Parts: sequence; structure tokens; C-alpha cells
Amino acid sequence: MPALIQFASGAPGIKYRIDQRYLSIGRDTAENDICLPCAFVSKHHAIIEIVEEEEGLAFYLQDLASTNHTYVNDRAIVRTRLHDGDMIRIGKNSFKFDASGPLPLLDAVELDFELPGAGETPSRTWNFSRRLRLIATE
Repeated sequence: MPALIQFASGAPGIKYRIDQRYLSIGRDTAENDICLPCAFVSKHHAIIEIVEEEEGLAFYLQDLASTNHTYVNDRAIVRTRLHDGDMIRIGKNSFKFDASGPLPLLDAVELDFELPGAGETPSRTWNFSRRLRLIATE
């Protein structure tokens, strides 16, 4: 299964499996899938998203406008596609993206149908929207 492997003093350490569509990374324990208790990590620092593309699953890393940025292969990023072996730096934490192993099975995206408002014609206002679980930023 694809994973982030955290490095400490140059040696591999904790392995975080990427097995869900969105994986949030940040300093806050309650609201992130990967918690990095470091002063250089923002409360909501970054997110890894698995995207279904024509050639298969792709993994994207997105910085969430963090104070100290997110780096892939020593380059600050806003959003980038991850490739096997990419080195990621978040605060003072280093990770290696490991794309080996079987790909995760993802749940279908939950869809929500919005009903028309008062005074609107139902035939024209059936809106179809995707509601994805993202980080709650309050």
C-alpha cells in the first residue's frame, strides 16, 4: 500500500499508510490524520489527495497556505503530483513517498441532491453537488 515513510536522523521510522481519499497533515491532533507536533508545522498544513485518472490512481500533495510551506524534493509547492521516491519536507519533518504495494480501495464519492428553494421551478433547479470530506477550517 502506498505510504509516507518518516525519517529521523536520516533513518526510516514511522510508516503512514495512504489508504483513504484524503489524508490531512498538521499540528492539530484532533483534526488531522497525521499529527506532527512541531512548531514549524501549521495547524492544517497539507493534504494528500488520491485522484482517479484515466491511467489509474494518482497521488497529489497540496499545501494549505501554511506559514512554513511544504517542500517536495527541496522545492516549495502549492500542489504537485507525487512520484515514487519523492522526498517531502513539512516543518522539520522529512518523509519519503513510497508508491509500492497494492493500491487502496476507495469508497465511492457521496453525492448530495439539493432541493429547490421556495418560489423556484423544480425542473430547472435540481442541483447536483459533490460533498467531499475536507479539513474543517474554522
